[in-house]
Amino acid sequence: MPRRQPARKAHAASHQLDLEVIAKRTKRHLDELERSNYAEPSGNLFALDDDDEAGGGRSAKGRARQTISDKREWAGLKKKKSTMNVRTAVLYKKSLATLIDESGIANYPSDVPTYLTAVVPPPREPPRLLCSVCGYWGKYKCKRCAMPYCDMNCEGVHNETRCERRVI
Repeated sequence: MPRRQPARKAHAASHQLDLEVIAKRTKRHLDELERSNYAEPSGNLFALDDDDEAGGGRSAKGRARQTISDKREWAGLKKKKSTMNVRTAVLYKKSLATLIDESGIANYPSDVPTYLTAVVPPPREPPRLLCSVCGYWGKYKCKRCAMPYCDMNCEGVHNETRCERRVI
C-alpha cells in the first residue's frame, strides 16, 4: 500500500506573498529603472565625423549630426530645417518631474483639474500579467520575486538573468 503524502496547502499559504510587499518592491524596481534610464545630454553631439561630409560635401562643423535620412538629397524636394524648439527639446531633455515643477500646476486651485489632481476609479479587472522575458501572456509567477513568465523557456531565462529575488 503506497504511503499517502500530506496535504501541502498549509505550506503553500505560508509562501503566499503579501500584496503590500509586492507593490512596494515593484515601485522600488520602477524607481530604479527610472533612475537608470535618465541620461544627461552628451557633449559629443557637435563632434566632427567623416560620414557627415558625404551628404552634399558640406562640413558639419558647428552643427549637430544629421540622421542618415537627412543626408540624402531628394530631387525636387526642399531640405527640411528643424526649428530651434525641436533642437532644444532634443538636446536638453527634461524629466517629467522637472516639467511638472516648471509648469506651476501645483499652484492652481484645487477645483481646476490638472495632472496632479486627476483621479480615476480602480480597475474592475485585475492587472494583466505579461511575461517579463518575452511579453506574451504571463500565466505563471516566479516563487522568489513574483514576476510573471509564460513557459519553461522563459522561466529558465528569468532564473538565469532577470530574477532579482526582490520580494523575499
